Amino acid sequence: MSIEGLILALIITLVTVAVIASPLWQRGAATTAEDVLIEKQRERLLVYYERVLTNLRDLDEDYRTGKMQPADYETEREEAVQRGVQVLKAMDELGHHHLIVATGDQAALDHAIDDAIERAIAAHRKAVH
Repeated sequence: MSIEGLILALIITLVTVAVIASPLWQRGAATTAEDVLIEKQRERLLVYYERVLTNLRDLDEDYRTGKMQPADYETEREEAVQRGVQVLKAMDELGHHHLIVATGDQAALDHAIDDAIERAIAAHRKAVH
């Protein structure tokens, strides 16, 4: 292989390593207190969303096995879907750096998330009816 070929291969390798490693360098950079709060809130929302998905799967299974009446199933499923929608909206807001609550306290965060979701569901019900 020629010298030019080796130099070109080295340059391509260095650029590739830099592109792959750049997110790691950026993540390791100094973060602000707000960034830490946003990440904690995102994690709590993700846990809440996974719980909503689990509840939806359980509802669907109960309906398929005949454990639920169709009217109850529809009502509970619509409420669970709305909870999921509101959690996804809250996660999107966090993407724009809008904190749900300006504290790192888990209990306060969980309470604020529940309150925000309940208000959004109540508004949705009011709009539908």
